[in-house]
Amino acid sequence: SDGTSLEGNVVLPDGKEVDAGEVQEPISDEVYYIAPDKCTECMGFHEEPQCAAVCPVDCCVPDDDHVETEEALLAKQRFMHPE
Repeated sequence: SDGTSLEGNVVLPDGKEVDAGEVQEPISDEVYYIAPDKCTECMGFHEEPQCAAVCPVDCCVPDDDHVETEEALLAKQRFMHPE
């Protein structure tokens, strides 16, 4: 739930059930990863993904296994941050 409006048990848009308060295990302790279930590419907040904007070595690379439309990213943003 950190940084979102989600609380308690929630069903994510992909159907996965999670406890919003449960601490998530990192994908890796050695390499930074963007969690696709949580990433909205900053749609609805910023003009560009902030991870790419602050990356000092330009290492943010697209993941061809997780390509989402602008509509899908905005829907995910509205789900996690309802007004």
